[in-house]
Amino acid sequence: MVSRSYQVQVYSLAFLTYFGFYVSREPYSLVKMTLLKTWAPFDGGNGWLLLGILDTASLAAYALGIFVVGYLCEKFDCKHLLVFGCFAAGVTTILYGLANFWNIHNYWYFFIIRILNGFSESFGYPPLIKILDYYFCHEVARDFIMTAFGSCKFLGIVVGCVISSFAMTTFETWGTCFIVCGLVIILIGILDIFFMPNLPPDAQPLLNEKTPILSNKERGEQSRGGRDEGRQKRQSLSNTIDQDVEETDKKETLLEALKLPGILEYAVHLFFVKLSVYVLYYWIPTWFESLTIQGLKITYVLSCWFTAVWGLGGCIGTLIIGAAAFAAEVYGLLSTAFSASASVFVLILYWYSDRSTTLIVIFLLIVLCVGITQNGPYSLASACMPAVINRIQSIHTGRNEKLVGMATGIIDGTGSVGAIFGPLSGAIILQYTTWGWSLVFLLVALSMFVAASILSRQIYLESIKCCSEEANSPENENDM
Repeated sequence: MVSRSYQVQVYSLAFLTYFGFYVSREPYSLVKMTLLKTWAPFDGGNGWLLLGILDTASLAAYALGIFVVGYLCEKFDCKHLLVFGCFAAGVTTILYGLANFWNIHNYWYFFIIRILNGFSESFGYPPLIKILDYYFCHEVARDFIMTAFGSCKFLGIVVGCVISSFAMTTFETWGTCFIVCGLVIILIGILDIFFMPNLPPDAQPLLNEKTPILSNKERGEQSRGGRDEGRQKRQSLSNTIDQDVEETDKKETLLEALKLPGILEYAVHLFFVKLSVYVLYYWIPTWFESLTIQGLKITYVLSCWFTAVWGLGGCIGTLIIGAAAFAAEVYGLLSTAFSASASVFVLILYWYSDRSTTLIVIFLLIVLCVGITQNGPYSLASACMPAVINRIQSIHTGRNEKLVGMATGIIDGTGSVGAIFGPLSGAIILQYTTWGWSLVFLLVALSMFVAASILSRQIYLESIKCCSEEANSPENENDM
């Protein structure tokens, strides 16, 4: 076991690192309107589609990279992979911004850089999750710890917006936004070199739930039991562990992971949630710049700050749903409630933005509500649900670390497909339809509504469980 202070250090550094990855991503969505207006080849008639293809190419490379890096985590030290990802993501982000100063207008340059950047970004999530699982797998509040870790994504969005706004205001060039944000993740990579602990590929969690935990009294009694009795107990324990390992090995298959209760429902749920989230993530800054509120034309700088409000909502929503899930353990109900609320707030946001009496304060309050309700289910499903589903199964079969990894891959992988389709869907709608932003927001609202509907069976099962626990509570037994 390691000290609590060391756990805090590791968690803080992991939080900072993934935060840095999202800081480096933010300029790609913020400068779109600037590119559409001032920079070839995006200032032509098909600029929306060209930018959408770049987003999709980057996300596809990221999705592929997640599988590759997940495999590499079993072969190489996670710290080395993480540091490489920080430097690669920083360099590719800077190269994208240098196109502004080198006067590059070749679309293939931007296309290749975005693919390389997406693949580089994938070196962040798998190593960090393995590191956190190593140090926190035994924690009672593990679900909340992992869900709270997801808030670093939205905090990165907030800080990325602030940095990009500052860079654009100070230097008046869009390329500077990429250079500054790229330097941030490189500096964080340098910190990882010195302070992030090494984690070999064969490292096992610090406390295995299959290993019995003995109190000091029990250990004393065992030592007084004699060598023969000790050998018998150790042999019995060894045989038990060997049997568990054999049973575990037989179930380390994709089919076994798919049989886990609720796995497919939450996977499809995350597909629609991430489709919705990534449409707004990549296009809401551009939508902000198309608005005029209270006679004020929304500029690039204001768009950055408005987007930061949406990201702040994501931080708040992640912490709220994580705390509520840890306290009540009604994951389906929470995800459904947040998703259904998001579908309503999204429609309200678009409707209110077009009113002649629109007030900026109320508008930003609605933006905040969208961020809270939309991003909460995203963080819960991607960070917390695989472990929860496997814990339900482990009641009968015992904990299986690799099965947790498979469940994570199924849920997050399905969600990544939704993320790939999200930005491209928005680009196609904006490029080829006359409905424009109306249809984009309808797509977002409909996706969140479908995501909420998918978990209806989980709500039913959770309600039965709650009623059963209440009926079997000591208070009710005493009344009888």
